[in-house]
Amino acid sequence: MFGRLVLGVVFTACIAAGPPGPRFAAFRDGGGLTGEAEKIPAPPMKLRWTYQTDPKQHPAVESAATIAAGVAYVADDRGTLHAIDLATGKGKWKYTSEGGFDTSPLVIDGRLYLGDLTGLFHCVSADKGEKIWIFDSENGIHSSANTDGKHLLFGNDGGQMFCLDMDGKKVWSASAGDRINSAPSIGKSADKTIALFSGCDAHLRAITIDDGAEVFAADIGALSGGSAAFTSGRIVVGTDGGHVLCFDAAGKQLWDFDKIADQAMVYSSPAVSNGIVVAAARDRAVYGLDLQTGRQLWKFPTKGEVDSSPLISDG
Repeated sequence: MFGRLVLGVVFTACIAAGPPGPRFAAFRDGGGLTGEAEKIPAPPMKLRWTYQTDPKQHPAVESAATIAAGVAYVADDRGTLHAIDLATGKGKWKYTSEGGFDTSPLVIDGRLYLGDLTGLFHCVSADKGEKIWIFDSENGIHSSANTDGKHLLFGNDGGQMFCLDMDGKKVWSASAGDRINSAPSIGKSADKTIALFSGCDAHLRAITIDDGAEVFAADIGALSGGSAAFTSGRIVVGTDGGHVLCFDAAGKQLWDFDKIADQAMVYSSPAVSNGIVVAAARDRAVYGLDLQTGRQLWKFPTKGEVDSSPLISDG
């Protein structure tokens, strides 16, 4: 990216549809992380603006932007969080950390939450970019945070899963076998609200948010770099080794799609809408799968490996 953020193509569409409300915005819209968006006008789209993170050092932008109330919040790998006016592309403020950022900010009730690569989890005011509090997780954070409205959930490189209250106090922590890159998805299992963590220990873990108890730890056969999507009682996750797996809310495997060429890694997070799973892989293809059966519905070839997560808008 060479430190240059070219987001006008997407933002033009978001402005036309109306910016999200001020209360909540998150990676893949939070919750079950299904990657569904409001209706976006059809192409062709025009470039509205570009934004330079730093003209001299060119820090990279590895994470997705978060948009809330007409502002785009973007974090770079040199440790600067940028607030950018969505209409003009002009910077509003910058917040800096000693550790670089590789996560997308969570925005809720006028506050931003995100972790850095030294293990610090930051709470920042959305209006002025001022520090409110910091929690030290003691290991680098590649996991974007999610919330049920009362708790903040994320993982770290030490294989720890954390739940904080909204004031930054630890409610509980739990251990996985290896680092966690993914954002946790949130949904219901029986009468409990659970968070789903996938990571480098080749397991999908369901943890109850209220008390941190493990509901299940399903073997997914290989590491997972992306987040699981949770919808309609089904959990879909991609893995290294070229698999897309589906589980029910109790952790029982329902299907395994293994037709990805050369067993290429599914690094990105799958999207789900209207009974269709969209999964992108490093075999230079994007796949459409039936949510109920895992049957391949279509395959779209690309010109390169796909690591970014698909977004679905209006079919």
